[in-house]
Amino acid sequence: MADDIQMAKRHVLQAEQHLKRRARAHRCAKAPSVAGGKASSFLQLLEDAQSIHLHQLSLLLERASRERTRAGI
Repeated sequence: MADDIQMAKRHVLQAEQHLKRRARAHRCAKAPSVAGGKASSFLQLLEDAQSIHLHQLSLLLERASRERTRAGI
């Protein structure tokens, strides 16, 4: 379980870094274009993936907490 939590935390951090880079690049784009539309779609995809990573981490942390409670820790 601890390994799964660490992996989920890494995914959250990596996705956060990707999001920051892509959002910065998107803001720096000169003019909206077809490529800009694709960039917006890609940024949305990254945001959706980050939401999934955060949800998975939350589920793992809840499960670990329940297991600790059952174990009396």
